[in-house]
Amino acid sequence: MAQHPDLVHYQVLYGPPRHRALADHLTRLLELRDPSARRNGVKTLHIRMVEPAAALQRLFVASETAAEVPLPSFHEAEGFDRGVLLSREAAVGLVHHGREACVSVRPVETIDAVRALPVWHN
Repeated sequence: MAQHPDLVHYQVLYGPPRHRALADHLTRLLELRDPSARRNGVKTLHIRMVEPAAALQRLFVASETAAEVPLPSFHEAEGFDRGVLLSREAAVGLVHHGREACVSVRPVETIDAVRALPVWHN
């Protein structure tokens, strides 16, 4: 995000972070960019959380050209150490899914809001 100021980033949490690394990542995003800022008239940082915490977690990274979906580890219960690279068509669908998920869920767009989230594993 620091190197690509026009990048629009959507981060949708399904319940609070399960690991400290994700909470730290969210804090770093908020240090890099103010969610209330509008670059070229467009909001470029969206961080939201789906309630309840029991909602199934989804994890993917997508742009308009490609997407990666991490897959569970064969070696450890909590790990995601492999993934599938998806084509442009699938990526566009995931970008749309992420935008739609952001519409009706709770914003978590301050460092204090991130710090208030319970983290399952430190």
